[in-house]
Amino acid sequence: QTMLARSKLPLVGLLILLGACTDTSAAPAPDLAQEEAVLRALKSDTWPGIYAANDADALAAFLADDFVLIGGGVRTKADEVDWMREHSWSAPEDFRFEVDDVIFLTPDSALVYGRGLSTRETEDGTRCQHSYTSSNTLRRTADGWHAVSSHVSDATCAPDAAED
Repeated sequence: QTMLARSKLPLVGLLILLGACTDTSAAPAPDLAQEEAVLRALKSDTWPGIYAANDADALAAFLADDFVLIGGGVRTKADEVDWMREHSWSAPEDFRFEVDDVIFLTPDSALVYGRGLSTRETEDGTRCQHSYTSSNTLRRTADGWHAVSSHVSDATCAPDAAED
């Protein structure tokens, strides 16, 4: 045997051993179209519903332990849950979150982004159309999807055209 052939034998043996150790019975790949629908509902219905109900326990279960909210500062899961326990969010009746897109980073992590929209009042009582942009990273674990981060920006409240 040549020197090159002998040097390849250990490599071939290692590859065969690794192949034998590889678990080929891994869980089937998730149906990403179905998971996209789940994520859209979580962002459009579930998450705002938790805030509207002021349900701190549900929020604590939904947010990942390493959750961060970025927007005018940085807040942790503990900050958000404590805020909810101490305050009551008066959700505008017409609040809605419109998901623009869901991007899967891996089968178990996704970026969900879109806009929050509602009718509000400015400090002087003038009606306005409130909107903000939000991007949210979610991670799937054995017990479902959990928010890992949320970034809120471009919050505006434009005068309500109906008031003019």
